[in-house]
Amino acid sequence: MKRITKFTLWGAIGFFIGWAIGGALLVLEEPYLGFPISGAIGGASLGFALEGWRKAGILALACAIGFGIGLLAAFFIVLTVWEPPGHVEGLFLGAVGGAVGGASLGLALRSWEKVGLLALAGAIGFGVAGQISWDLFRNSDAAVPGAVMKVAIWGTVGGACLGATLGYLEKRKTN
Repeated sequence: MKRITKFTLWGAIGFFIGWAIGGALLVLEEPYLGFPISGAIGGASLGFALEGWRKAGILALACAIGFGIGLLAAFFIVLTVWEPPGHVEGLFLGAVGGAVGGASLGLALRSWEKVGLLALAGAIGFGVAGQISWDLFRNSDAAVPGAVMKVAIWGTVGGACLGATLGYLEKRKTN
């Protein structure tokens, strides 16, 4: 249980910091920088939970690519091609971005089992948190500190889900 808690906290803290920075860049209308930076910081934190600088660098790169591609693709779809029915943009954005980001994390760890489970955890965690944040953002003024905090909370919940899943998988591997 200690291992799962450790990974959950590392994921939550790392993705909180990453998504706060990324959220500030989003407010400044720089999503092509914000999403990869958000993923890189979150991925590095999970790499540190695995206790290694090398892992931190590998996971930072993988998550920068995964979250960058996943979230930019989802934003492109929502803004240009298709608007999800029922105002569930946040759910769609978070689920797609989280699934691609989680899968990239599993690929970096070279485990097909981890690819599937981390993609699922990312889709659920970032999807649910994304919808909640999207609703809060839509129904409030777009003041910079408030918008950044809402995006940071999105990352915290999603990162905690990824961290808990990775912690469980690592615990299972050692038993």
